[in-house]
Amino acid sequence: NVSQEFVSYNNNPLNDTVWATVLKDSDPCNTMIGDLTPASVEATIDLSGNRVECKPGNTDSLKITFNKGIFTSLENGVATPVAPTGTAVVQVLRIRTSGDLIRTMRPTQTGRTLTELGTGLFIRVMKDGKELSIKSGENYQINLIETGAAPKPNMQRYFGLESIPAPAHNVYDPNFTWKIDTDISNINYFWDNNKPVGYALVVNKLRWVTAQRPTATASSNSRSRVTVYFSPSFTNKTTAVYAVIVGQKTVVKLDFDYASRSFRTDLLPYGFAYRLVSISKIGKDFYLGDGSIANLSTPSVLKLNPQKVNEQKLHAYLDEL
Repeated sequence: NVSQEFVSYNNNPLNDTVWATVLKDSDPCNTMIGDLTPASVEATIDLSGNRVECKPGNTDSLKITFNKGIFTSLENGVATPVAPTGTAVVQVLRIRTSGDLIRTMRPTQTGRTLTELGTGLFIRVMKDGKELSIKSGENYQINLIETGAAPKPNMQRYFGLESIPAPAHNVYDPNFTWKIDTDISNINYFWDNNKPVGYALVVNKLRWVTAQRPTATASSNSRSRVTVYFSPSFTNKTTAVYAVIVGQKTVVKLDFDYASRSFRTDLLPYGFAYRLVSISKIGKDFYLGDGSIANLSTPSVLKLNPQKVNEQKLHAYLDEL
């Protein structure tokens, strides 16, 4: 399955070497998000409290604070205030690493602009089976610490722009992109022992919430094309390919080029080192490909040779990115 010579195996999904001109949501390259995205953690809050703090996952590295009466629910296009009584469940998925961006298929791209992730999460609040939103004009606070990493300067609030209706956090969304907040001021730190230890985000939206900042250059003259190709068993229906800037949490998803049966991007800035990562799901098996560029200075073409890997080793690899 890593040879250029195609060998057919009876009743084996590796036999399918046909590329698609248009991908479907049901193709393995898109459904693998459901296998790779970890479960969310939860905390229950009392809606009657004037200022309610919660720590989903019961960790001191994350604290979310809601004021009383800030929630609404959306039904038939109408926002209805939620009475500040009873309880609600806060569900959270942390986004800490480049590997997390790949697991959730949320690369740090806004159009042709690349960003660097500081930290982030997917946050959902549920009451009586309904997903809640934040009332217009209200906000809440998130305090986030990334263990072993000091907060970076000049981070701004970015939200996930999603399809309507928005899918679950572990379902592929073809329309997803990151969008900077209308408030473009930098995010504040919070401090401990006179040093910054984390990000203090004051935000007015739920779901995908991150601290990011633009990175590299917007000039097309300072960017290069990178092309990745595979042996015939790895097609655009089964494979997703990403470029990760070494040393920072910037992830670019490579688009497929049907004519050349390859993957490519024109967004990678010169002067950086990159890891090229492919994840394929063929039948019930995962395959991992890995390549590198030490210092991008010219258009580059790489062949990746994915190897079969179990999910535990795949997650360990993503954790190290």
